[in-house]
Amino acid sequence: MDDVFLPSVGASIASRSLSGDPVVDFHLMKGEIVHHHYNPGYIVLSYLVSFVGCWTTLKLLHRRTSHRGYYNWYLLLAAAVSMGAVAIWAMHYIGNRAITMLDGQNELQIQYSAGYTGGSFFLPIYVVSIAFYLLSLSEEVEIIRIAVVGLLTGAAVCGMHYLGQGGIANYYVAYSWPYVLGSAFIAVIAATVALGVFFYLKRNWTNNWWKRALCAALLGAAVSGMHWVATVGTTYRLRRQARKASSLGRQGTVIIVLCLAFGCCIALMTFAVIGQRVKSRAAHQAQQVVLASVIFDTEGKLLVNPEGTLPSRKIAKTYLEETYDEIFDIDHPVFSWLYRASHFWPGVVELIPRMKTHLRATQEDKFTFPWTDKTASGRTALNSEEDQMDFGTTFKELFCVAASELAEATQEPLEHLGVLYESIMYTGTVDRAQMKKQKKSMAPTNDSLSNAEHGQLHSSFGRGQILFLVRQASKQDAMRLQAGGFGFAALTNIVPSLAHSMEVSPSELSTQLQGIQRSLSSESMLEPGVHLACYVLRPKFHGRWDVLINKEHKNLLPSVHLTQSSLSSWQKDIVKELDNMTASECYLYLQGRKSHAQSQEEAFLAELDHAISSLAGQIDHPLFQEARLLARPFSIPCRTSDRSRNRQRATVVMFRVIADAHSSSPLNGKFEFGSSRLFRAQQHVYPRSPDHGAFARQVHLQFAGLAEAKLSASLNSGESSPRRPSSVCAASPKASSSGRSEREARAQQSPTNTGGVRSPNKSPTWAGKAHGFFGGIHVQREVSVDINEVEDHPETGREIELGPYGAHSEASVAPADIDTFADELMLLMMEERRQQSVKRQSS
Repeated sequence: MDDVFLPSVGASIASRSLSGDPVVDFHLMKGEIVHHHYNPGYIVLSYLVSFVGCWTTLKLLHRRTSHRGYYNWYLLLAAAVSMGAVAIWAMHYIGNRAITMLDGQNELQIQYSAGYTGGSFFLPIYVVSIAFYLLSLSEEVEIIRIAVVGLLTGAAVCGMHYLGQGGIANYYVAYSWPYVLGSAFIAVIAATVALGVFFYLKRNWTNNWWKRALCAALLGAAVSGMHWVATVGTTYRLRRQARKASSLGRQGTVIIVLCLAFGCCIALMTFAVIGQRVKSRAAHQAQQVVLASVIFDTEGKLLVNPEGTLPSRKIAKTYLEETYDEIFDIDHPVFSWLYRASHFWPGVVELIPRMKTHLRATQEDKFTFPWTDKTASGRTALNSEEDQMDFGTTFKELFCVAASELAEATQEPLEHLGVLYESIMYTGTVDRAQMKKQKKSMAPTNDSLSNAEHGQLHSSFGRGQILFLVRQASKQDAMRLQAGGFGFAALTNIVPSLAHSMEVSPSELSTQLQGIQRSLSSESMLEPGVHLACYVLRPKFHGRWDVLINKEHKNLLPSVHLTQSSLSSWQKDIVKELDNMTASECYLYLQGRKSHAQSQEEAFLAELDHAISSLAGQIDHPLFQEARLLARPFSIPCRTSDRSRNRQRATVVMFRVIADAHSSSPLNGKFEFGSSRLFRAQQHVYPRSPDHGAFARQVHLQFAGLAEAKLSASLNSGESSPRRPSSVCAASPKASSSGRSEREARAQQSPTNTGGVRSPNKSPTWAGKAHGFFGGIHVQREVSVDINEVEDHPETGREIELGPYGAHSEASVAPADIDTFADELMLLMMEERRQQSVKRQSS
């Protein structure tokens, strides 16, 4: 056979036959440098594999919230595998697959040792896991720590490359030192920059997907750049002929690598689906009534999910008002109930399983959403008169169940979930299309009139409402929450994304969260001692009332702290002399009294004078001059040290006045008018309040028999004359339906029954519900009847059922809330207003 020598290789090494087929003399090539070239398709594929692995790594690291907890350890391991196995190891072998030795003869292609290949797989995973762990020890982006992490990541890339090259079984590999140093420099610098930028964006919660993609592209460039610079400076001398299975081995390596890359793609798609579901859920919640958890750590950072949203649960689609003029806001009696329940979760937690059972039974009755029905116009309406009465109770159940689910999501006991904040925020006030134009303001848009014509509420009245359960987390609580997968972010960094998900103005949300933060940072109770305060009422629409309160601590009135720890008898006598005087009259009286008072009295008079002047300066409104003093001092719970078991009380002397309905709100930067109903509820919820027990008693009376009553009503619904369980039986488990007398039946049918019991035809599905209002103050009583039957009559031998000789009844009134100073003042001022109205009419 005649051969034609290949000039690129040499006559002594390879030749080509006349037919064109290459002929290689492997014995002559042994120890010689074998020339190679590169396949562009594999070069591009190797970078794409590295990019996908880096992007998956950064996505996993983005979801890490701490260096503690199984959740974060799992993410650390997954990120290390994604970086080490895919971005580095897989890229290396796909890149080497682009190297074609000589003319592509299978016997000359690179073949790998299994041991070195396996070692090169685990080495980068181990090194980058150490690097990522060091980086997660603190949220602060420190230059030294970033440099160490970048150095370790670059070392992992270089180490894997040269360990993998050491596994080449059929070639002796030689390196050029300038290329080695250059490749290491590229790996370390690019990795340091990419990871530094990523963690800076992560700390500031500004790492959007495209920013993570750019960081992943740079990190992938670090891996690919190192590989190809080192590859260009590498020469290959033939050691031996490759085995026949080497071609299959090369293809098998590519398959394994592509499977790993495909796994990363699946992970990225999963994260994308999760992110889209979170956005969709947030968009739906912006149109609903939602309960959210707002937890601040000791550094003032806000708890958020890995997606950058508040932990939240839906309460209901909307609050169904009984009348068209009813509005669910902080002045609603249901909100006051929710507020008190959140301050004493132990009184509610045992009833939540029954609430869930009752809600499930109710939803099965209504088939869709409880107590809703779509009319022809599409408006949500109440189904019946009974539903109109019951939705307030149902909403309380929905709130408690949502709080329970929120506690499970945050892995917190319900008792530690937090308390309800004294404000409701309207969501859905800004359309997503308008978010970019209204990031810093709530300026009206040109289509406001169009929205109004379509029934869409403007600005401060959104399509949804969000209630906040708030609390301050200790350092240990914050660490536990972070270990559970939650993160803490500064308000300035997280507010824009939160506002976008809630469809509200960032400035409005920032103001709300800052107000919550300030309310948690300081004690909201009076100091022990004597105080001079002013109770200012202002009428609202539909018989509601507002009261002047502190803007930061909405359970406090405008007040001035006196130096006395208590009032002595002679000081009380001086205060009695000022009874029913206006502030201006008190000032003149004190000025005249000081001229002939003794030194001790003069000091007290001077302090009273100064306190009245200070209080007038705080309110800074002419209406205070018309406020009248109530000489009888009030005893109000005050701040107590944690070590003290006994609750201390402060003595408060009160001015009172009813402001004009058109008085401005707020009067100044420190005070504003707020709900009088909510203010009265706030006076019951101080720590170790005896009213907690009374409230828990009322809650159990109202909700304990709901599930049983609903079940009984469902079982009896098919009978000709449906029977409902009596409220006495539902309210008191000890009561029995056997042995009921006609007297009991008449008591149940009586519309004046103090227990709120109605006739069987109009009886609600629960028992123990009593309503009594005077001036908006809720009054509830429980009358329990204990009936003891006697033995058989000695003469007739028959049982006597509630006969005059054998029945004994006992009645008692359940403990109720103690009237607070706000309740007493409200009653007093309403009575004074009524008397003034009578005088005006008579004159």
